[in-house]
Amino acid sequence: MEEIIRPSVCIDEIVFDGQTEQSVELDHVLPDYCPDIFKVLSCTLTPKILSYNVSSDCRLNIDGIVYIKVLYLTENSDNVQCIDQRYTYSKTVDMGRKNAPAAEPVVTLQTKADYCSCRAVSPRRIDIRGAVSCRIKATASVEYSLPNISEGLQVRQTEINCCGKTLFAQKQLTVREEIDTSASGISFIMQCSTVPKITDLRVIADKAVLKGTVTVNALYGTPDSENPENAGAAGSEKMTADIPISAILDIDGITSSHQTFPEISVMNCELLPKPESGILSCDLLVECRVRAQLEDTLRIATDVYSTEYDTEFTSNLLKISTEPRTLSQSFTVHTDISTDKGEIRSIWDAASELKNTALRPGESGDMLLTGQLCSRVYGVNTDGVPFFCEKQEQIEQVINAENASEDTIADFTANVIDTGFAIRPDGNLELTSTIELQASLHNIKPVEAVDTVTVHEDQPKHSSDEFALRICYTGDTADCWSIAKRYNTTVKAIMEENDIENCDEPLSGMIVIPTA
Repeated sequence: MEEIIRPSVCIDEIVFDGQTEQSVELDHVLPDYCPDIFKVLSCTLTPKILSYNVSSDCRLNIDGIVYIKVLYLTENSDNVQCIDQRYTYSKTVDMGRKNAPAAEPVVTLQTKADYCSCRAVSPRRIDIRGAVSCRIKATASVEYSLPNISEGLQVRQTEINCCGKTLFAQKQLTVREEIDTSASGISFIMQCSTVPKITDLRVIADKAVLKGTVTVNALYGTPDSENPENAGAAGSEKMTADIPISAILDIDGITSSHQTFPEISVMNCELLPKPESGILSCDLLVECRVRAQLEDTLRIATDVYSTEYDTEFTSNLLKISTEPRTLSQSFTVHTDISTDKGEIRSIWDAASELKNTALRPGESGDMLLTGQLCSRVYGVNTDGVPFFCEKQEQIEQVINAENASEDTIADFTANVIDTGFAIRPDGNLELTSTIELQASLHNIKPVEAVDTVTVHEDQPKHSSDEFALRICYTGDTADCWSIAKRYNTTVKAIMEENDIENCDEPLSGMIVIPTA
């Protein structure tokens, strides 16, 4: 048996795709300085990631935090009160890779709140029950061996335009900023959201210089200026601030010829008002990533035989990724919300977020984005009483994409970058959510590649010297390779004898077959 030298090819594969869940249970008793609860306005759970790592035994360790925020009213007062609590947890996920790749997997985490219920057990005590989850996707560069088949064998090869080895780097940054809102005072933060945006990416000497911004949006309560002794917030204000982000990532081998896919994601954001001022202290934990790919051409052996000896080979199914292409699109989604809170005097804020998103091939050669849009509204009615309402609904959006097929897969991010509102004549609200989609698309081409080859030199093939030529009649499904292999000759000999220029063209009619 002949030893075969084996070069390799690297293919990006999903090594884990799942999620972990965490229940949230809180029995909270109000401290003495908080007024009694009369009516609960809202209770929200906001999960974030503090840190994560992958151990040597393929276990993913996650440290998370859930920000619990309860807004409520007291009796005989329209001032909004706030309860802020934190729930920390740790999770370990066995990614179950029996044949783990040498390269550490690239892990993507997406957190969301699944459900939340809150009830006032008494004027001094609340009971909160809920759950959050984290979607986990891990990809790794898996190395597969390709045989370098020795001379003397007949080899059928397929040439494929594909992605070369993926280059990747990531870096986590902690950014601290003080944001001056120009307010005379801030009671508490009612809600907060972040929108990352990439502004520039440059490749210089095996490094990627990534620049961007994180837009921090917040709704905060303002104290009662006429009656400073009243606790809580008598009104609200909105705040928007752009925080610059920059990172230098070391990526060996990256050049300006590579196609790059940068990403900025916010793992955690915490806003804390400074006492008796209009300044907010903002702590951001940001993860910057850059993935780079270069177009390559592979010649993969899909069949092999010897004209002299019996030959056996095994195959391995390779899922080759074609050259990626970028996809960027923005669209709007309209949502109708019935308040049932009486006539609206003003809206403090409206916000939306996407959950459970998926991007898959559609039926008409396009891509289809699906998910759940969760909308929240804070406002006050004409009686001066604050209200809160929310709505969740499924969305489906057709995304224009070139060359999309059932074999197309996508790496993507979809974020709500803005939410507007309008009060309709019937007293209901119409929300307009602007969603921005950034995606990298590529097609998967399965190829049965030759894996191992065994030439049995002790089993020579029997040749016949009775004739030098044969004649056969073929149908439309035959080609030079199938004829040559069947009659134990070479493709080159058949092409020369029959004046065939393209060996891949289907053959039909009479074919002269020379002896090898």
